[in-house]
Amino acid sequence: VILKCSHTISSYYTILWYQQSIADTNLKLIGFVFYKNPTVEDQFKEHFEIRGDGEIESSLQLLSGPENSAVYYCAASKTQ
Repeated sequence: VILKCSHTISSYYTILWYQQSIADTNLKLIGFVFYKNPTVEDQFKEHFEIRGDGEIESSLQLLSGPENSAVYYCAASKTQ
């Protein structure tokens, strides 16, 4: 599964990805792309890959199976 996110705010350089699971409704930061530099949080590195350009668009690829069943959010930001 690949999720995509984009924005048109010229002064924003970061796209962040969050996970909200059924068992835990807290938002967990999966990672972000700042300009063209993706970062995935250590606990998620085996399960997700982030690509893109924080100035325009980003994609979140789910690398593993049903244990990643959750709601996913993206957000654009000026900074990391």
